[in-house]
Amino acid sequence: MMAGTALALLACSSSDFNTPTRLNKVRILAIQADPAQPALGASTTLRALVYQPPPSADGTDAGVSVTGYSWSWCPLPMSPTDPSQCPISPSDDVAANQLFASLGITGAPPLDLGPGETATFTNPFPAALLANVCSNGAAALPGLAGSGAPTATGSVSFKCTNTGFPITVVLVVHTTAGDLPAVFNVYLPTNDSIAPNLNPVVNGIKISGHQLDQAGTQEVLRNANVPVVLDLPESSAEPLPIPLDSNHPFEQLDISWYAECGDFGGDGLGGRRTGYSGDPNDPISTFPLAVQNTWNIPKLEGYAPAYARITVVVRDNQGGISRGGVAWTTGVVHLVDVLSDAGASDAPEADSGEPTPDAGALDSEEAGSADAIQESAP
Repeated sequence: MMAGTALALLACSSSDFNTPTRLNKVRILAIQADPAQPALGASTTLRALVYQPPPSADGTDAGVSVTGYSWSWCPLPMSPTDPSQCPISPSDDVAANQLFASLGITGAPPLDLGPGETATFTNPFPAALLANVCSNGAAALPGLAGSGAPTATGSVSFKCTNTGFPITVVLVVHTTAGDLPAVFNVYLPTNDSIAPNLNPVVNGIKISGHQLDQAGTQEVLRNANVPVVLDLPESSAEPLPIPLDSNHPFEQLDISWYAECGDFGGDGLGGRRTGYSGDPNDPISTFPLAVQNTWNIPKLEGYAPAYARITVVVRDNQGGISRGGVAWTTGVVHLVDVLSDAGASDAPEADSGEPTPDAGALDSEEAGSADAIQESAP
């Protein structure tokens, strides 16, 4: 899914540079639409969480850097062989306008959404029209034949969900080493009577009760297993308008943990992925467990810089199918061998052994490549 990119390694050991949780090169970690589900005529702002390694200790930056962004969107199912390719080129305004005109749509945004760090998409589609497309597929689109879509087999499927109709946003991050493409689904309403999905709310990351900042004022011992807590309100797991069953009245939350050094998990808990099942009676997947983890900080030999960043991404889903809600937060810690007096009273003790191996299992988003997030294309 990703174009190749040169590595921008920090001082982590070379044996684990492909660990999915490790931040050590330019990566697209997530894309967000805010609001997550824009109604007819409403606009949503698209932005990406793009990690870039910090400059080297001598003030130079010899690694890969971001040089620009390109945003586009696609109203049709993406290419089955290349999920970053739309059947209609973003520059083909004629084919796009023909498709929209056949549906009686005026004022649709161009497929090319521009080169900024963020982009804006305005929903031009009435919910009833999208509901008809979800029910009848290509038969509901009289202009589809002229759009270049793969209609020969007659099996065009838009993969609508209980959340809505998916349009695909394509982001290409341009770097000094090449282009990094990623795709993201925005789910447009198909029923105006159902409340729109919202993005999760994240308020920061806490260590020893202290919220992390961007300056690294919180000290953390090297060679220590450090408890970390995501400040995520339980109300971020919204009630589902159409529950799959009576045991799961709330949406599920998937939480991904990333850091510039070390790994996550210990004692059978945590790992690079944690989550809430949406079942308030599930003793294994409770909300308090989902927001807790252990960050295993390496020794100086494993990571030489004095500061390290931790980033957490939260996504919502229903029965394993994305609902399109995304949020994230990030913070920096100061790594020390001995805590100062200000940080000694409530900081975790150093662990005499090696950091615990990552307890999180690989998921489909990152099993093939850890360079970007790709949700299922419609």
